[in-house]
Amino acid sequence: MVDSTTAILKDVSGVRGLSPSIRAGAGEDLEACVSLWVTASAVRDGRAFDGVVERARPKFHQRAAWLVAESSTEVVGFVLATPPGSGMATDPKDAAVVGLLAVSPDRQHRGTGRALLKAATNQLAHAGYEEAVLHALVDNVSALRLYQSEGWVAVGEEYEHSLLKRPLRTFAHRLALD
Repeated sequence: MVDSTTAILKDVSGVRGLSPSIRAGAGEDLEACVSLWVTASAVRDGRAFDGVVERARPKFHQRAAWLVAESSTEVVGFVLATPPGSGMATDPKDAAVVGLLAVSPDRQHRGTGRALLKAATNQLAHAGYEEAVLHALVDNVSALRLYQSEGWVAVGEEYEHSLLKRPLRTFAHRLALD
């Protein structure tokens, strides 16, 4: 992977409403990111589900891109993408997978999620990936609006999330260097 994180992050620094800084994720961020994922997922889902930690934690060890939004010294958001083949069997074989994107519930709707998503797709493009996919809950309307406004396109049929038993949809995005 090309180490151009600094240049990539400068590209998103002007996103409206972004107050936290975005930087590359590191080992010392793991627990904060997992904790944030658990909290944000529980708020999104209306309750905590067993198995969320066990499904999220291993993804950090196979990352293609990991970025953290930080305010002072607190992690307030992150995005994690994994290499092709780490998502669903129906994903395009060469597509990176944006598997986790979370913003602290008390800091949502301020542009942080958009900035993280832009930075991740830019970093993936710089690393040579031509396409990325993500899997979104169909009832997560605000996330779907974000993805679609950033050019992500629904592909394939809806299917059931194996843990949450709710409809999911795959979204794909052609990556281009900014």
